[in-house]
Amino acid sequence: MSLLQQGIDKGLISISEDNKTVKYLHQNKSRNLGNPEEKVQLEAFLKLVLEYGYPVEHIEQFVTVTMGADKREADIIVYEDAKHVKPKIIVECKKQEVTQQEFNQAINQAFSYANALSGTIKYVWVYSEVLSSIFRFDKEKDFREGLSDLPHYGTDSVAPYNYVKGGGNHPFVDSKGNKQVQIFKDIRTVSEEELTRRFKQAHDALWAGGQLNPSEAFDELDKLIFCKIWDEKYNIVDGKLKPRKKERFMTFKSSKKLQMLKQMIHLLKELKLFMRPEKALTKRFLKMIFV
Repeated sequence: MSLLQQGIDKGLISISEDNKTVKYLHQNKSRNLGNPEEKVQLEAFLKLVLEYGYPVEHIEQFVTVTMGADKREADIIVYEDAKHVKPKIIVECKKQEVTQQEFNQAINQAFSYANALSGTIKYVWVYSEVLSSIFRFDKEKDFREGLSDLPHYGTDSVAPYNYVKGGGNHPFVDSKGNKQVQIFKDIRTVSEEELTRRFKQAHDALWAGGQLNPSEAFDELDKLIFCKIWDEKYNIVDGKLKPRKKERFMTFKSSKKLQMLKQMIHLLKELKLFMRPEKALTKRFLKMIFV
């Protein structure tokens, strides 16, 4: 069952007969689905309730935020309780076709809202369906940390990875060495349309507004995917290429990009032993995307 249908069945939303308007029943507010950002905001709202388990009573949408003499509208704020006194999560949504530059601007906008709100926002989530960035945040300490996912309701722990084959509840060890349990997403087959959209988004990010020409950016993306598949399936033992008995999946926090850079440079050296040098990723490219 789709997320949209679940939302309708659980009385969270209603959709007009012409499919042009959504009504958020807990706030008794209607919005225009002709607005591309509204569709993304609708999905983010349903994810918060149906996937992450946050009570709908803790959620407020279209919240006015005062920033000096200006007043802005935050898309979604999740509070600690139904009194809406202590904000916990701020969500900023952008249309699906957003560019990387526009998405980065949305991240800055979300943090400006978080700093302007009274109380301490713990998490910032910027979402466009294709792109999703989540941060742990403390404005008093001027601290932000990239996370792999948004913590589920009732916990502040989150695994450094999102997907587990089969999905469902699985244990993991948090950053403090404590055993936790989390609901993970299942690895799934995506449509050609979605895969193409994600490739384009990645290509645009690597192109970086002109740092690489478009064909070079696509070529480097292709190499990066190849390196990832190689590392999952093969290992080098005593100078010989050996298939891995079990596929390896590396996990890195976005706050530890140097760790990933070092691992990728090590992998680059391994690849050069078994394939044509021109097929390997360049150090210049790796430093551009990880530093």
